[in-house]
Amino acid sequence: MNPSISHEKITQRALDLIATPSVTGDEQAAIDLVASWLEPIADEVDQWVTPMAELERDPAYPGREVERDIVPVVAARIVGNRPGPTLVLTGHVDVVPIGDRGLWTRDPSGEVDGDVLYGRGAADMKAGLVAAVEAFSVLAAERSFAGEVRFVAVPGEEDGGTGTLAAIRRGWTGDMVILTEPTADSEGLRIVVAHGGALTFSIDVSGRAAHGATRLLGESALDHFWKVHRALRDQEAELNAAETDPIMTALGLPYPTTIGIVHGGEWASNVMERLTAEIRVGVTIHETIAEAEARFERTLRAALAGDPWLDEHPTKITRAGAAFGSSRIDLRHPLVASVREAAATVVGGTPPTVGAPYGCDMALWVREAGAATLVFGPGDVGHAHAVDEHVSLQQVADVAEVLVATARRLLGGSAA
Repeated sequence: MNPSISHEKITQRALDLIATPSVTGDEQAAIDLVASWLEPIADEVDQWVTPMAELERDPAYPGREVERDIVPVVAARIVGNRPGPTLVLTGHVDVVPIGDRGLWTRDPSGEVDGDVLYGRGAADMKAGLVAAVEAFSVLAAERSFAGEVRFVAVPGEEDGGTGTLAAIRRGWTGDMVILTEPTADSEGLRIVVAHGGALTFSIDVSGRAAHGATRLLGESALDHFWKVHRALRDQEAELNAAETDPIMTALGLPYPTTIGIVHGGEWASNVMERLTAEIRVGVTIHETIAEAEARFERTLRAALAGDPWLDEHPTKITRAGAAFGSSRIDLRHPLVASVREAAATVVGGTPPTVGAPYGCDMALWVREAGAATLVFGPGDVGHAHAVDEHVSLQQVADVAEVLVATARRLLGGSAA
C-alpha cells in the first residue's frame, strides 16, 4: 500500500458524502462538499451551474428523467512540472432514492462495519468518487508528472448525463478519462472498456371499447399489444445475434429490451380501449443514439406491418426520458495497458477487460469530448440501487492507489 493513501480520509470522506443527500435533481450540497475538498489542494477549482435550458438546446442533449432548472458541477486541476497530456478523473454525485426504508438493515445515510461501507451511493458511486479525490490529492502533493491531472464531479448521471455534458461544454476535457463507476465483481476489480447504451420509448396501442359482456364487439388493446411484445422480443434477439464483438457477446444479452411499465383500461367490465407501455431498448456499440432510435422504430413498424388492425390504427412510438449512448476504447490504447499494469502491481492480479450492458457517462466523454475513456472503480454494480448497498473500503483504497500508479505511468511521474 502506498503510504500516501489515507484509509482514514477515504472512510471519513465516503461517510460524509453518503450522509449528504444528493438524489438526482438535488445535488448542490454534494457538489459543495466535494469542492471544499478540492480547494486546499488544486491549482484551480471551477464551480458553476449551467442552466438546463442551455443544455436542452445542445445537439447532444441526452434528455432527463427528473425536472431541474440548473446543473451544478465542480472541476479542478493540478499542473505537473513539465508539458504533457491531460488525464481526467471523474464521477457523479447523484444517487437514486433509497426506496422502502423498512427493508434496509443498515443505515442508508452511511454506516461502517469492519471493512464494509453501507449506504445509498456507497457503490454507485460515491466511494468511487472518493477514491478519485484521494488519488488527486496524492498527485497534487507530488507534482512530479508531466501535463495535467483534472478532476470533475458531476450531477445528473442517473438520468442521462447532463452534468458531464455541461463539464465538456465548459472545456473540462482531456486526452484520457477514467470514470470510477463500480466495475468489480465477486472475483475482484475489472476494467470496463465497452458498454451498450439505452433509450426509453412510450408505446401506445389502440383498441375499441365495448361492454365486457359483449367482448366480441370490441377490440382489446391488450390483445394487440401481445403482437407488439412478440415483435420486441424478436427484435431483441436479432439485435443481439448480430453482435460479433467478443467483449459484448460475453455478456450473453448485451442489449436487452425491458418492458418496465404497462398500464391501460378504464373499468374491469370494459374491453380495453388503450394500452401504454414504457420500455427500455439497447443501443449497440456500433451506433449513435440517433441511429439506434431510427433503427428501433423502423424495425418495429416493419414487424407490425400487415396486421389489419394495427395497419388501420398505427401504434404510436414516442421517445421518452433520458438517452444513454454507447462507447468503446481500443484495447491497444496505453490507458488500458496502464490501468492493467498498475492494478496488477497493487492488487496482485491483472484485472480482465470486460463490456457492460448499461449506459454511463463514458459515452459522452468518448463521443463528445473525443477522449480515450474507460471505467474502473470500486464496488459491484449488482449492489447499486439496492437495499443495503455497500462497498469494501479496502477496495476503495486499492482503486485510489491504482489511479495514482496509472497517472505516473501515463504522465511520466515519480514512483517515489
